[in-house]
Amino acid sequence: MVDRDKFGERHACFECGCKFYDMKRNPPTCPRCGTDVSKPPEVAVSVVVPTDDDIIEDDDDATATLEDEELPIEDLDSTEEMSEEEMGDE
Repeated sequence: MVDRDKFGERHACFECGCKFYDMKRNPPTCPRCGTDVSKPPEVAVSVVVPTDDDIIEDDDDATATLEDEELPIEDLDSTEEMSEEEMGDE
């Protein structure tokens, strides 16, 4: 078994994704691209504020949609006609 303590801590580069041990160097830098990985990069957070054009208002003149009353309802007696095997498959 290899003694991993001599390699230092394991890191992943924020820029290129390379995984590496820091070899106890301070600051830890990526061996592939040279990025300092001791501090994570600042992430810009953008908030999208909806405008009046983006907001959809309820319109009473909207086209009619399919309502629950319009849906066909299966007969409760139809389950009596099914065998036990058919009911187990559902």
